Amino acid sequence: MPGTATSTGAASTSMSPHAVLRFSRDEVPLGPAEERWLRDGLIDALPDLRMSALFDARPGLLREAQHLVIGVERDSGAPVSALGASWATTASGRPFLHIGIQFVGARLRGGDVFATSWLALLEEVIATGGFPYLAALRTYNPVAFCAMRAYGQLPGAALYPSTSTTPGGDDGPGGRDAQVAALAGEIATALAPDAPFDPASGRIAGIGVPTDLYRTRPRCDDGDVNAHFAQHTEPGDRILCVVHIPAATVDAIMANFVRRTDQNHRSARTSTSST
Repeated sequence: MPGTATSTGAASTSMSPHAVLRFSRDEVPLGPAEERWLRDGLIDALPDLRMSALFDARPGLLREAQHLVIGVERDSGAPVSALGASWATTASGRPFLHIGIQFVGARLRGGDVFATSWLALLEEVIATGGFPYLAALRTYNPVAFCAMRAYGQLPGAALYPSTSTTPGGDDGPGGRDAQVAALAGEIATALAPDAPFDPASGRIAGIGVPTDLYRTRPRCDDGDVNAHFAQHTEPGDRILCVVHIPAATVDAIMANFVRRTDQNHRSARTSTSST
């Protein structure tokens, strides 16, 4: 395992089959050896994406993130996930956390590596810039959208956009929150000022590089979310997902990630002991 940033912190325990590495663009930057190791590992771990083409088109992607958390398989020492985020600001001065990198190896999706990485990322972000009450993700992947939705699925949290097809229905309070919808427009302008943005669907047109990153259209377990992405995106488009967390919900958000991580660890131990 290359590099000096090998601290696993509270987000990784001996119970988990995965450790985390934390890098910081300003304090512990990703070095050339770590970058090659991470690029090669992600190419192997995500065969359903054209990762080589992504890194060719965006060579600085992994170094650009202000905070970068890498999931590492303990047995093999191979990187199996990457989660990167940076602080940004809207034109009106509203800070938000932009989730610019979110990759999980194909065979590990739905396991503990996602929750473990998110908890580690939040620890880093909180320690250096405070809790991200407003967070945004641009994605073509319904699975990533659902993961972001789960992050903010607590009372008082608001999610944009709505993907419900039920008349009068919604994924939660977010779709009915006009303030968050207005903030989404500001965030879209901050992240992609020259790209067309549809506030009704969250679609930002033509910003995906490379356009054919996904070999097939991804699908999740939620039919409404799949339908929303199928209706509103073509390859190269992205859906902007925005989550607003009220201050009163912060402790519950953190406890939720700790609980999910612990549950996954217990499940992994049970599965191992029964084989």
